[in-house]
Amino acid sequence: MDEVAVRVVRAGLPQKRDPRRMAVFLVVLMFASIAQPVQGDLSVTRDDFGVLDALEETLNARTQSGEGELATQAALTALNDVDSSARSVGPNDALTEASAYLDNVTLRDSSSFEVDHPRPYEFLIDTSTQPDGWPYNLFETLFSVNSLGLDNLLGIGINTYAIYVNFSSRNNGPSFEAWQNGTFTGEILVGTDLVLFNNYIDIDGDGGDDLSVGLTIQGLITQDDGFGLEFGDCIVTPSPAPGVPAVTVPCIEELWVRPTFQWAVTALDQNDPLWDDLANLEVSLMKGLAFDVTLEDSESYA
Repeated sequence: MDEVAVRVVRAGLPQKRDPRRMAVFLVVLMFASIAQPVQGDLSVTRDDFGVLDALEETLNARTQSGEGELATQAALTALNDVDSSARSVGPNDALTEASAYLDNVTLRDSSSFEVDHPRPYEFLIDTSTQPDGWPYNLFETLFSVNSLGLDNLLGIGINTYAIYVNFSSRNNGPSFEAWQNGTFTGEILVGTDLVLFNNYIDIDGDGGDDLSVGLTIQGLITQDDGFGLEFGDCIVTPSPAPGVPAVTVPCIEELWVRPTFQWAVTALDQNDPLWDDLANLEVSLMKGLAFDVTLEDSESYA
């Protein structure tokens, strides 16, 4: 036992502490903070600059002077006057006569009618159903050559118009609806016949013309109907002296022209069986106009 030996010193394992000590310490600390006395100033101050006091004095003064009783008495007197003036309304009173004017009043539906445009109008609004050669600028209006051909030598711009034809017959007979090109001067020659101002249209597809459509001027060369002259006295030599009349001769003072435009649709053969089963025939003339001086498309009018 007395022998000399080497001792080794090393760190031992950590010892677990009791967690309850920390919990007890926190609880004690919480109660200690709550137990401290708290002091505060609970007084509230206000300053209304004396407005409330002045208002109270005014109310007291009015109460003492009796203004409330006087106002109440005046109101009761006015209401009594109204009650004493009340009477029954008779048949001759203005209110009764005024209400009598409404005895024959009836209510009617004032809503607008449903829009129902004619078919040519609907076709013109849609560019896909417009007639061929419809103008969209001033150049096309004046000089378009879409209608020009061997059978229509004057089919140039300003001389052309579009014809809408809608024909239908009964009993499922032939029908026809299309745009046709026309001119104010007409087809001029149809076969060997001279035709002026009229355009011929075949509506049943048999190769023969059935309708004549034209816009003509009537009475233009008839005096006092299509034109007229107004005569007067023209002075040749003025009066040389008082009492001496001037020298005058009859002369024309006014020339007036009053043409009558006639839009005519004529059946070329009245005995054609086509007309026996006619159910509907609509013919419309449309003249297209555009005023844009450029060559680009613009608004057009009919």
